This record gives sequence, structure tokens and C-alpha cells, in this order.
Amino acid sequence: MNDIDEVRRRVARTNRRRLAGTVAGAAAIALVLGACSSSGSGGGGGSATKAAGSSAAGDGGSADGATVQKMVDKAFLTHVEVSSLPAVVQKAFQVAAGTQTQAQLDTALKCWQAATCDTGTGGTTTLGIADGFGDNTWRKISKMEIILQALQYKKIGKITYTNAHGDLSQMNANIRSLTAQGVKAIVTYDDFGSAVLPAYSAAQRAGAKVSAFVGGIPNAPTSAVSNQVHEDICTAGKEMATTATKLLGGKGQVAFFNGTPGNPQGATWNTCAETQFKSGGGGVDVAYKADTNWTPAGTFKAASGLVSTGKPIKAILYDYADPLPQVVKAYEQAGKVTPALITFTSNNDLFGVWEKAQGTSKAFDLYYTSGLNYQARVSVTAVMELLDGKSVPAQSIVPMPFVKATKGIYAPSLPGTYPGSSVLIPTSLLTKMLS
Repeated sequence: MNDIDEVRRRVARTNRRRLAGTVAGAAAIALVLGACSSSGSGGGGGSATKAAGSSAAGDGGSADGATVQKMVDKAFLTHVEVSSLPAVVQKAFQVAAGTQTQAQLDTALKCWQAATCDTGTGGTTTLGIADGFGDNTWRKISKMEIILQALQYKKIGKITYTNAHGDLSQMNANIRSLTAQGVKAIVTYDDFGSAVLPAYSAAQRAGAKVSAFVGGIPNAPTSAVSNQVHEDICTAGKEMATTATKLLGGKGQVAFFNGTPGNPQGATWNTCAETQFKSGGGGVDVAYKADTNWTPAGTFKAASGLVSTGKPIKAILYDYADPLPQVVKAYEQAGKVTPALITFTSNNDLFGVWEKAQGTSKAFDLYYTSGLNYQARVSVTAVMELLDGKSVPAQSIVPMPFVKATKGIYAPSLPGTYPGSSVLIPTSLLTKMLS
């Protein structure tokens, strides 16, 4: 094992610990893995007429171009042209936008509540969900996104869900179990990196197709994982820097908050953000960096340390939304106004803190991204396309635009761990899930 593999393993272990009580952590750990992916691999737009303009959505349902575009904009929280997305991502949204009956929604809830369920379609394909850690709101919402997508395929007659609860040996056992059951379509959130590749490889040798969502698995051959759906971390870092530059008018000091010391995700987006600042004239200076271990306590400590320096920081850039209320707490305890916050992912608690400050002397700007749950749907479509013998790239790289918070983003009736309005689950079903 080389040094970078060991770093990734340590990061994965740390992230699994922080996932135990969080939601957006699911996205943050996966983004670590996207750092090694090239934005030119599988990231092309593809043909809109093949996917978004098609009249067929998987095995069931159909949607016109306007409906598909509306769903894409909801998933990304801003306008992203359907035709700019990789072809399999376009197809996934076409499938997702298809009409679903109340009977399908009822079936979805039953499937979500069970480890194994019959979809009622009579299909012969079993979809296996291999979740490395399914015990928080983000993962549970992603599970439902998968189920809803699967119910649009008549070929899928059964859905089997496994949860490793953050245990590597259990994850491997779960994949072996799915393989032994003859499961041919497997979608996975892999919290363990390359340590699970042998199990994936065995599954694919047995005829399965595997797709990993919200994150790439470094150096994973297609013989183990046929498709990976993720963002490009360098691009995300550059977009954070661009957002900060515009906000600061091209001049001022910013801070970088990272997770575990030396983790490759932080190293990548930090470097790319700094490069972007320099290309913009160098007026924005990175005056402070701190590690937080992606925990609330670590984030509060980092923010308190920043306050104590007295530096006139105008914005804090961070790759994890959940602990950011601790930044606000640190600044308010010091009697200071929170700098602008620019973060990967989203979190309802953070939205509540931000909204409470608006209209007061404590008001601050907030920029964030989609909750990324939609990527689970892309994995379903990817494996179904592959099983049909169609070509799907090894890497499906998607954009991660940053949007500015506006009043109304906070949902007081939903849990603090709710990842926001980018969720594609119908409201009536979401209410039943979270009640």
C-alpha cells in the first residue's frame, strides 16, 4: 500500500465516525474520493435528444423536456442545462421525471421500511443497495431516491437493501451476500475505498454491474466498479474561490477550514482555490487555515482560534456544511459578525441559524451547494443501462454549483439534518418518511 492509499483509509475511518450523527457528512467523505478523477473523463454533455428529449423513461413513465429541466434545476438548486450533463445523467433525470402513481409511492414507502421488497412489476432483475453507513438522514433519503428510481424500471422486480453500519467486514459480507443471491444490479455508497474492491470484483465476475454514487473510488478498475458518479473537487475549489472573489469585490482576506489533517480532499480544493484567486489578480488573500476533523467541536475550536487572531476575515470556505452553526456560535460569543460562509453541501440546521440572523446586526452571507442525493438515482440508471448492454463511461462527473441563501430555505417542520430542497422525493412521501 502506498502513502496516499493509507491517507485515504485514515480519512475514510475518520469520516465514518463523523457520519454517525450527521447528514451532509455523507457527501463530504465521498468528495474526498473525487479528487483523483479527471473532469474530462465521462464528463461530456452527451446528446440531449438521446436522454432528455427521449419519450421513454427507463421501463416506465415519460416526461417532456421542460419537466426534465425543472427537475434538473431542483437537484442542482440553480439552472443547469440538461444537455450539458453526461448522457447517463440526462437519462437518469428523464427516468426520474416520469409520472409515478400513488400505488408506486405506497410501494416505495414499504420498500424503504424493509430490507427486501417486491416492487410488484414482475421483473426478474433484483436491485441491490450496498450502503456503507445507512444510519443518518442523508443516507436514508438517498435510499428513497434509489427506490423511487428503481420503481420506474419494470425489469426491477425486487429491491434488497444492506447496511454495513460503518463496519468494513460487514460491508464485504453484504456484497458477498448480494452476489450469492444472484443480484445483478448493485448501487453503492462506499465508505471504505479500495478495501471493498475485491468484493465488488467478485460481484461483477458473477455478472453484476456496480455503480458508486456521490464519490469516486481512487484507482478502482471497471472490473470492480463499472461506473462512478461524483463531482470534480478541483473545479469545486475554483468555484468556491470565484464565489468569494465576487462577494469580496476582488479584495480581502479569507480562511480555509478543512477536515482531518492532510486529507487529500482538502489539499485538492485548497490548491485549486488558491490558484483561482491568483488568476483573478491576487487581491484575495488566504490569511488563515485550520483543521476541524469535520466535527462540531473541531469547527468551534477552529473558528474561536480565527476570531482570536483579530484578522479581518471576510469569508470562510469549508467543505462540510453540518458543523458551520458552530462557526456562527464562536463569532456571536465573541461579539462579532460571522464572515460569509461558502460550503459544500447543505443542512437545515445551518439554514435555520442563517435565517435567524437575517434582518439583524448579526446577518451574514451564506453560499452552499445541492445536497447531492440525486446522484443515487444516476447510479440506478447507470447499472440498468449497463445490464442492457449500453455504453456508460466509468466516470460520470457532475457539476456542483454554489448558490446564495435566500429567505425561505429553512424548513422548521423538518429535521435539522434534512439536506434541503434539492431532494427529489415528493413532499407527501417525504413527510411520511420524516414524521
